[in-house]
Amino acid sequence: MEENIVKKIEVAEVEELLLNHSDDIIVQVAPAVRVALGEMFSLKVGTNVEKKMISALRKLGFKHVFDTDFGADITIDEEASEFLSRVKNNSPYFPMFSSCCIGWVNSFFIQGNDLINHISTTKSPLGCFGSLAKKYYAKKYNKKVEDIIVLSIVPCILKKNESKMPYNKTDDIFDVDYTLTTKDLGQLLIERNIDLPSLDDSDFDNPLGSSSGGGKIFGRIGGVLESLIRAIYYYEEGKVFDKRVEFTTSTISPDIKEVKLNINNREYLFANCSIIGARKLIEMTRNHTCPYHFVEVMACAGGCIMGAGQPSFKDTGLQLNEVKEARMSALNLSDDESSVKCSPLNDDLNKLYDYLNMKPFDQKAENYLHRDYIKYGKH
Repeated sequence: MEENIVKKIEVAEVEELLLNHSDDIIVQVAPAVRVALGEMFSLKVGTNVEKKMISALRKLGFKHVFDTDFGADITIDEEASEFLSRVKNNSPYFPMFSSCCIGWVNSFFIQGNDLINHISTTKSPLGCFGSLAKKYYAKKYNKKVEDIIVLSIVPCILKKNESKMPYNKTDDIFDVDYTLTTKDLGQLLIERNIDLPSLDDSDFDNPLGSSSGGGKIFGRIGGVLESLIRAIYYYEEGKVFDKRVEFTTSTISPDIKEVKLNINNREYLFANCSIIGARKLIEMTRNHTCPYHFVEVMACAGGCIMGAGQPSFKDTGLQLNEVKEARMSALNLSDDESSVKCSPLNDDLNKLYDYLNMKPFDQKAENYLHRDYIKYGKH
């Protein structure tokens, strides 16, 4: 089936849900979407349209509009706790590879399936948000979890596949039910004659709409790792890591960027790279020569901001790197303006954990927020 036909079917399904099940739909928007959507309305590249985007979603009929940045904070709380558990239990499974990019996860299971214990079990922000949002709404409003519908707006076409992966379920219920890309949303707004730039500003709903600055930079390369470092530093040192992480080019490959940090009297070596660099690190891990403790991998150059579900840089009149830098700068600015810098300090997230009687990386969190790859044949 042609891609444009598939898109029309997906959009039509969402429109039907808005007509008949609007009270049960929760929409979440990924970090990278807000710094690219405006390009479909002739706004300057890198314009952050977050508040107008929220208004646009409400005009479409969504009653519950939340931020995947909140889900990013969940992912980092879990991933940092998972990492520190490995450290404190002297785990042999280092480096620990990130698991939020579905393009990378798919690639890992082709290249490094024998190294399954090295990849984080933590779900992506979409999955973490979807799982807890369904549990929260079911408990708070006395609904059945299976009746709550989660729609994700994403920058990546592959995220459509992620939402249907069997390991992205909680208690046998999918965490995310429907997925539209940035381009899908933009086209739907255009077809509905909703002029994004002319809309008033709105805010995300709470308590699932707030995030730390760390959650806001998830959409760009290095953002996951920087967020992780902030959380690890807070858990270990009890204070905020209040400076931008400065990466240098690794001698292993120009594609790999690294940083060495001393946290609570332990020296760590962290890295971020694309799948090209990850191929080398997989082989080094297999040979027990990889020097890193944690590796963030993103399939797209620049991270999610340059995902295949985003407006094409070719339509902007700018070069690829110019578009990438503009979108990245917009996310960094959003982080700079955030008063809360790391996930452990997100009060709404901490209250949600308390409300659901769970703690990061405890048994309940493992059930809700972590993947069992082996159960589903990924080994």
